[in-house]
Amino acid sequence: MGSGASTTSTNSTKPSIKDDKPASIPEANKQQAKEGTKNITPESVEAKDIMISYSHKDKEMMHQLKSTLEDNGISVWVDVIGLTAGVDFLSKIGQAIIDAKLFVSLLSETSIESKYCQDELALAYISNKPIFPVGLKSPEQLYPKMDTGMKLQLARFNWTLLLDETKIEKNMGDMVVRMRNELQRLKSSSEPIEGKPDKTARGKRNPLARQNSRQVMNTTMVRQKTMESGMLSVDETNYEDNQEDIFWDMHFKNEESVKWTRFVEVVMREYSSFITNTFNKQDQEWISNVLHDEMCVGEEELLSKENYLDFCSVDGQLIPFGHRLQDQAVESYTMREVFNMESTVRVEAIENLSKFNGPAVKEALLDLLKDLDPNVRAVAAISLAKTGADDKHSIQRLMKSLLDKDRLVRESGCIALGHLKARDAVPKLVQLWRNDFISTVREAAEAALSQIGGEEANKAVHMTKVLAEEIQMLTKH
Repeated sequence: MGSGASTTSTNSTKPSIKDDKPASIPEANKQQAKEGTKNITPESVEAKDIMISYSHKDKEMMHQLKSTLEDNGISVWVDVIGLTAGVDFLSKIGQAIIDAKLFVSLLSETSIESKYCQDELALAYISNKPIFPVGLKSPEQLYPKMDTGMKLQLARFNWTLLLDETKIEKNMGDMVVRMRNELQRLKSSSEPIEGKPDKTARGKRNPLARQNSRQVMNTTMVRQKTMESGMLSVDETNYEDNQEDIFWDMHFKNEESVKWTRFVEVVMREYSSFITNTFNKQDQEWISNVLHDEMCVGEEELLSKENYLDFCSVDGQLIPFGHRLQDQAVESYTMREVFNMESTVRVEAIENLSKFNGPAVKEALLDLLKDLDPNVRAVAAISLAKTGADDKHSIQRLMKSLLDKDRLVRESGCIALGHLKARDAVPKLVQLWRNDFISTVREAAEAALSQIGGEEANKAVHMTKVLAEEIQMLTKH
């Protein structure tokens, strides 16, 4: 399991890893574990500089890495107690990731197949952590065995390789320097400038406008033309000397709109290496559907140039399409991983949304409201409410969930709208309360109306109750 606790989820579709089950450590190693976790107790998790995610099969290298970091004054959170005690540390692992400044993913053949390690990396990604992949095997050996999420999340981060024993000390030392620089950068960026208000780096987003409003979810990624680690990334060779995207003009010059099928064919041809090496057939269809929604393809299955340029705009800057393709894929896939019902970090992610929710996270949650999995749609509705997304666009999208075929999604939509006190939703909530054939949905709608309050909601509730009582009285006679 990631961070040492190593059972795979019983609901997971991932392969079962026997080595990933909690195991007792021999007496000789217990003292070492105890010394390595002085500040870690089941009752309290102190925020550290770094959180290490690993499989317990790699605990020897984890201890070596941990010692090196601590010897250099970098504090470390790592789940060692989870290996030696019957304490459920899953929630504390998620909290440790969110509270840590940096995240280390110790990558081996075991860890990349661990559901826990996959979920921990995904949570670190959406919480905007600088990620330091540490490979116990080469990227060329591990990459083909990774799931789509890991491939996407690690594609643009530099790896530290611990393969050759004669180079381990040097490679760890180089990584420590990069970590110190990153910690200093984070410290400097969090300190308010004298005489200026302390604002986040991300500007406020106009809730009614999509144009030029997109933002990258994880801002710590380094954009590179080629990866030193050998990880595959989008090839922008044809566009690398251009500050603005020229993909459309290269393939659809003088056209204001193109058939969606034609656009997809060109994308598949131009970015075939990235797509075929990252996605299986099912995921290729999934990313095509995501792009279809994100680019607002019309009823006639036409993609307009205007909507294409909107998609490529991030913080007012036009980004090459290949980079936007990769950004969209990793953000959509990662959010789905974290908020999926089978996720081991879902609860912690929802509880801590206020710490890392920004326009990119809210937009990704809105996208999940259209996911094919009803469980994901239900969780997305609740999570969106936790972000406080009470703008008109978000409320309208949540109101659509009241028409969902799945009753859990309808219930979640009611709960979310009630939490946000969405007055615009009152008529639809009243309609649901009066007409839905599932009693739990009707109860959720009534509870939402009670939360929203106000004259309109109270009047609608009162009238409906009076009518119900009168009908009941008439049936008795």
